[in-house]
Amino acid sequence: MSNTTHKVVVTNMSALKAKYGAAGATKIESAVKKLVAADKRRGLATVFVNLDDAAMMKNLKAPRVSVTTPDPQNTKHAKQYKRAIDGVYKAYAPDYLVLLGAIDVIPHQDLHNPLYTGAPDGDPDPFAFGDLPYACEAPYSQRPEDFIGATRVVGRLPDLTGAKSRPDYLLNLLRQASEWKALPAAEYRKYLGISTEVWKDSTDLSLTNIFGNSSDLQISPRAEHRWKAALINSRAHFINCHGGDTYPNFLGQSSLDERDMPVSHEAAYVGGAGRIKEGTVAAVECCYGGQLYDPAAAGQAGMCNTYLASGAYGFFASTTVAYGPATGNDAADLICQYFLRLVLEGASTGRAALEARQKFVKTVSPISPTNLKTLAQFNLYGDPSIAPVVAASPHIAVGSKNAMVAKGLRGMVGASGALLPKTGSVDAKALQDTEAHQRSERRDKLRVEGLVLTQTQAVANREQSAPNAAVQASLQKFAKQFDLTPSGMLSFNVQAPPAAKSAALSKLPLGGALRGMSKNVASSSTDAASSASGTTAFHVVIGVKKPNTNPATTTSSGGQTAGGLPPKTPVGGSVAKNINRGAPGGVASPAHVVPKFFVLEAKEVNGIIVAVSELHSK
Repeated sequence: MSNTTHKVVVTNMSALKAKYGAAGATKIESAVKKLVAADKRRGLATVFVNLDDAAMMKNLKAPRVSVTTPDPQNTKHAKQYKRAIDGVYKAYAPDYLVLLGAIDVIPHQDLHNPLYTGAPDGDPDPFAFGDLPYACEAPYSQRPEDFIGATRVVGRLPDLTGAKSRPDYLLNLLRQASEWKALPAAEYRKYLGISTEVWKDSTDLSLTNIFGNSSDLQISPRAEHRWKAALINSRAHFINCHGGDTYPNFLGQSSLDERDMPVSHEAAYVGGAGRIKEGTVAAVECCYGGQLYDPAAAGQAGMCNTYLASGAYGFFASTTVAYGPATGNDAADLICQYFLRLVLEGASTGRAALEARQKFVKTVSPISPTNLKTLAQFNLYGDPSIAPVVAASPHIAVGSKNAMVAKGLRGMVGASGALLPKTGSVDAKALQDTEAHQRSERRDKLRVEGLVLTQTQAVANREQSAPNAAVQASLQKFAKQFDLTPSGMLSFNVQAPPAAKSAALSKLPLGGALRGMSKNVASSSTDAASSASGTTAFHVVIGVKKPNTNPATTTSSGGQTAGGLPPKTPVGGSVAKNINRGAPGGVASPAHVVPKFFVLEAKEVNGIIVAVSELHSK
């Protein structure tokens, strides 16, 4: 079964019928059949699995889903879906797994947020909802530290949460997934990069790492948020702004007055005709940027749903409060960078998401509390098999006519055939077979990589007790230095994964050398977690700062105060009132609560604080 299936689309037809009626569900099934046929022309064998079909799931030896109207916050529902999807994946071992439907069809998994305390000026999210566990082989758990080694390529094609009667939105996304076309890399060299003014330095670095320059960086509140075609028509988008719970827009922030938070990216404008070009790929750092809320709650669909409806092929974003520094890169900066760079290099959006997760875990090791939440909360929205960018390959496809392989060519073969020479000199079947072989080898390597990460990476594990008196005194001192009023302190031990987890890797059909290497790496990681030189604990201070407000100054287009002085160091507060103080072209957002607090994350080595990082809520 697994040898002939490349892609599996899973959904809950009972949930879709409850939303759209029998006629609507039939239309969705018809659209999925068209997707299956389109995939076949590209060389992908795709199957459609109804998770609540008892006979189908029994045949796959997988437990069925019995929930008709899943509740995203019901632990029993989340566990049921995780078990069912794990069973389907075990039966097929596909290269791609598509979750079809929003969170009221297939719920996100309910991972505990390691930073949640319930404090009013702290992280407001009890859960870091996401699809990460569906990409991992570990069984259901609410512990994010159990899912640090992703092995599967997973993406979600959502409908609209809470939608009724008409499935037009989902039908449109299925049509786009059936008709997508890969484009030359040159189509993705231009970008739309947006940043708050206070995070300009960090975003500048991110864009340089992705595109080699930051010359087109748009800063809010300096820039007009209703972007001209030359910017918004760019097919690569990178956004580092503020976002809010059940709020459709993103916000900028002045470095002169922290209350100055105009709209920097407006969902209603973005969704207008001709704005988002087909094939757009977006990496979004903003808090709640990937939240799939009911549009009726805000009068406008969220940014994620808006991008996908407008023709975006991939949207990589967070479900909850995200984190990052004002200068340098960490947390959301890194995982978003990795994703977009991989797409631009020719990876499918799904593989880019998987490799971004794996690279992130390796880069930030040992995994701190903020980075653990980052890993848990970022998701890919869009068909994961789409490879937007055609990239050169050194391989030759051997068939009736030999040809160089181009990664992403499957997007052009079949229905469009745009990349095939008119002479027919390229053997399309040979190209597809060669790419399928390469893809299979990549998946094997990525699975091993994920299992090795599960074995070897040290991760923060929250303690029940508060930091000891000496550590608390040090943290209070740092909080004072950073002008932070603490609302809570947390401590985390750094623990290497349990030795029992090594059993999964030992069962892989791999050579002894690789198994031995993995065991050595695991041993090194375990030793590092307890050695004199390794990180032994993390301590977190969450709090707010006194707002920096200066009514006498306004931001000019040159980023200076009216008196010509450079912008002040940004400071924050717990609630953004979102006023606009004369930013050119700026539009004030309506008053509402935007999560706005700071985190000091201290690294301890055997009782001594050796480093402190300041992170901002996005």
